[in-house]
Amino acid sequence: MKQQRRTRRPTTHTAVAPAAEMAAAIAPAILRSVVHDGRRLGPALAAALKDRERVRDVKDRAGIARSLRALLRWWGWIETLHMKRPEEQLLLASLLDLPEVSAFARVWAGRIGRSVDRLVPVGDAPGWTARAEGLKRWIGGSAVNADPWRLFPGWIRDQVPVPPGDSTPKLRRLDLLAALQARASTWVAVRGIDPKPVWDEMREAGLKPWIHRRRTDAAKLPPDVDLSEFKAFASGQLVVQDLSAQMIGLACDPDPGERWWDVRGEGDGGLIGHHLASLMGGKGSVVCTFESERRRHEAALRFRKGAYHNITTRLREGLHPTGKAASFDGVVLDAPSSGVGTWRHHPDARWVIRADDLPRLADEQCRLLQMAATRVRPGGVLIYSVATLTRVETFGVIESFLQSHSDFQLQPFQHPLEETTTAGTLILWPHLHDCDGRFLTRMIRTGSSRPMDRSERSGVGETDNAKN
Repeated sequence: MKQQRRTRRPTTHTAVAPAAEMAAAIAPAILRSVVHDGRRLGPALAAALKDRERVRDVKDRAGIARSLRALLRWWGWIETLHMKRPEEQLLLASLLDLPEVSAFARVWAGRIGRSVDRLVPVGDAPGWTARAEGLKRWIGGSAVNADPWRLFPGWIRDQVPVPPGDSTPKLRRLDLLAALQARASTWVAVRGIDPKPVWDEMREAGLKPWIHRRRTDAAKLPPDVDLSEFKAFASGQLVVQDLSAQMIGLACDPDPGERWWDVRGEGDGGLIGHHLASLMGGKGSVVCTFESERRRHEAALRFRKGAYHNITTRLREGLHPTGKAASFDGVVLDAPSSGVGTWRHHPDARWVIRADDLPRLADEQCRLLQMAATRVRPGGVLIYSVATLTRVETFGVIESFLQSHSDFQLQPFQHPLEETTTAGTLILWPHLHDCDGRFLTRMIRTGSSRPMDRSERSGVGETDNAKN
């Protein structure tokens, strides 16, 4: 018997009015907290909504968060217009962000006397020129500064390399900015079972999963999709994980029976460790370490309900490594970073990270990588991953590590999304791979202590994947 799914009723203007009004009421405080005080949107929003009786509904809170993310995404343009009313700021951000006029936008339009029939959303506009026209239309056709770089902190000009491609460096950079500015799709992965029945069930429910042509266990869904009614999601066999993060496990390429350590399980709730267990067919062991007991406990409960019981969760105290020296076949470190690659999901992060934060982050990444390296056995694999694109956190960290660890060297691996082989480092680009930006490195411990020769040193720098 086919499962009957509830038909969702369209959200009415009246139903969302209190939430839309609340978004406008807290928007000035959120902007101050994020843009000026450097606080992340999540904590800032939780503080602003604390004890707000009118917005206890989960959908209302989600709508408010979505509206404020749009405002922060487009703040670089909106700020220059010197709008006085938050409703006007939120309405313009919504029109720039979405392909349709939302129920929240209708409420804000009514509050500021704008005709809903004259609102033109440009969230699905094909390029920067069309988005600029939407901004120009808002202010009555006057000249407007719609420079895409205004939407991002100035330091990324020097820190993010030019992506590969055949067009001019300027156009390649603008394509990257457009991808970082877009709302992120939802990528999901099927683990441990045949993915086809899962995709078929989604189609029966009215969804249209876009299945990756090279990774048939991964599919792209619309933003903000609700997966709670799918059995595979409840059982943990269907997980929400960005495509770039799914590539971490593939770069590890573990064999059944091996012993692996996922250093920072808290980064994604243990999804990397879960993927390793799946790739190993439940054979061998995976240790996921967390710095928070709450997150460790939550992950342990999820693993307990899942199909793989070869995953262990442990607490990790700072730079204190897990297990005995040289005791793992592989260690994977998905390090904390500036998160440039995740700006589609977290537009607030661009206003929180400052230029002087980058060296501090790189130092932390180096310390974590050095700690992780102590547990790799001779002949074992060390994977370094960061969801960012800055030079100092990517090639800079790896160059520094290899110069001080002569018993490690880059190991070429198959590009998981293309028919090419990497030289040991890989950048996944948002505009080329439709995923978060991510840097991946695979290294092997040779067991010897010798200086790298010239060819090995030259392989560490920016490859053909990141020249210019």
